[in-house]
Amino acid sequence: MPTLRELICNFLCPKPKPTKPETLLTYRTVVNMLETYDEERLDSVGRSKFISRGLKFEDTRINTFDFDQLQNYMLYCQKLAKEKDIKLKGISFVKSVYSKENTRKEDFIGYESLIYIPTAIVNGQETHVDLIHSTRDQIVTFKEMLEKYGYEWRYDNKENFVLITTKLKDIKQEKLQEVKAMMRSGDELSIAGNKSNLAPPHDK
Repeated sequence: MPTLRELICNFLCPKPKPTKPETLLTYRTVVNMLETYDEERLDSVGRSKFISRGLKFEDTRINTFDFDQLQNYMLYCQKLAKEKDIKLKGISFVKSVYSKENTRKEDFIGYESLIYIPTAIVNGQETHVDLIHSTRDQIVTFKEMLEKYGYEWRYDNKENFVLITTKLKDIKQEKLQEVKAMMRSGDELSIAGNKSNLAPPHDK
């Protein structure tokens, strides 16, 4: 039973009613996309073509996120964006791989996982943003935060992507030592989310 305050709030500030998404796919389209994946990514006996290129196991195909956690993440992003006057544009799902340092399940080590990050328009371009470290006066990009921790992010646009990646070993020695010292001394929370269940690997 809603309280009087909730009734008044709902009357004065009604929440938008959900509508049928324009992004829904027909089953014919779904099957076509799945079959194309099978044809392009799997060999004649159903193994990943990447196995023949050095990968020694069938990699992740399905990432399953908890519905409530993902919904809460979206609401949290909306809250931060509203507080900092940032207009969100979208959300990106980025491929990554679990290692023994960051996995929550030993069976997931070495398997692909997805990190999700919000985007906003920055200087006329859709850009991955860190809503936690941004302020009303300055938007902090995901790329800027990753550079702080010694990782070069090249995926915001085509121009960055075609650049030759600067490997960590090529960074000036003093910069490398500075990054290592910072990572030893502490860590910062990012806006990137994860914690999905993967398949493969399949439960034994």
